[in-house]
Amino acid sequence: MVVVVFNEALVAHAHWEGHPESPMRLKSLRRMLEREGILDHHITAVPVTEAQLLCVHSQVMIDKVKGGKGIPLDADTMLHEETFELACLSAGMALEAVRHALKGEVSIALTRPPGHHAGPDYSCGFCYFNNIALAAESAGVRTAIVDIDAHHGNGTQDIFYRRDDILYISLHEENIFPGTGMLEDIGEGPGEGYNINIPLPHGAGNPSFKEAMDRIIEPVVRQYRPELLLVSLGIDAHYADRYSTLNVNTDMYLDMCKKLIEMAPQGRVAFILEGGYHLRATAEVVHGIIAHAKGTKSVAEYAEESDENPQAAGYVQRAVQLHSRHRDL
Repeated sequence: MVVVVFNEALVAHAHWEGHPESPMRLKSLRRMLEREGILDHHITAVPVTEAQLLCVHSQVMIDKVKGGKGIPLDADTMLHEETFELACLSAGMALEAVRHALKGEVSIALTRPPGHHAGPDYSCGFCYFNNIALAAESAGVRTAIVDIDAHHGNGTQDIFYRRDDILYISLHEENIFPGTGMLEDIGEGPGEGYNINIPLPHGAGNPSFKEAMDRIIEPVVRQYRPELLLVSLGIDAHYADRYSTLNVNTDMYLDMCKKLIEMAPQGRVAFILEGGYHLRATAEVVHGIIAHAKGTKSVAEYAEESDENPQAAGYVQRAVQLHSRHRDL
């Protein structure tokens, strides 16, 4: 069984014409899922409360998002009158997905605005509140977060950097926005060894993503033995997406997500949508995850395989060597 959390109201969230994080992302997903009959049985959610936001964000930050009208948080992230309400709804959808995941139901929240760039006291990178961090905090159980967005989840890292009850693993491209996610950033204090970054170079593709999954992500998660697995589902590492230079195709995305479902304890896994700006490729991956969870098949249009950057394998090996200090890799 799979639970799809969707709310048409999030189409209203918009920055300006031509902005990559546009309403068309949700509209294209809706069209594909309606065509497949998937949205016939979707569920919705209620917005998070301010008390829930305070579990991971500061009051100053919350007030800034609440009061902003036409104010830019950074060059690409604008505050509008409806931003606070819609960002709270997006986060509420992540919490709803987790509620179902905790019952052993594979779930996917079609959230926008995304969240993994929002930290304890800042919003940036199209993100206002950290959807997946709020969802993990609400679950109250030992949780592993695997982030496969091309851009490092700096906000999620900062929120959980000193904690050992939340394992954070990020597989991302180095030297692009937000400029964080260094290999050596492994957590501090009680969180040492529970923050794992796997930065990959320009042109990395299917082989290095498979190696990172097989040699680091899967063994680390299994050894951690979480009670819940959450996935920051960014689809901008796809070769069709122009907002990274990574070369992952749809089949590899689906292979990674299938493996994450298999790794989830008693089926407790929730996928929370982050980036992904090529409309058809993003919709194809989301549909493929849902089809797999329902026990049906999907056919990939974006199945081309690109040449791998020959340096990529060395990046994964260095990550293995570093994290072997804390894990059996």
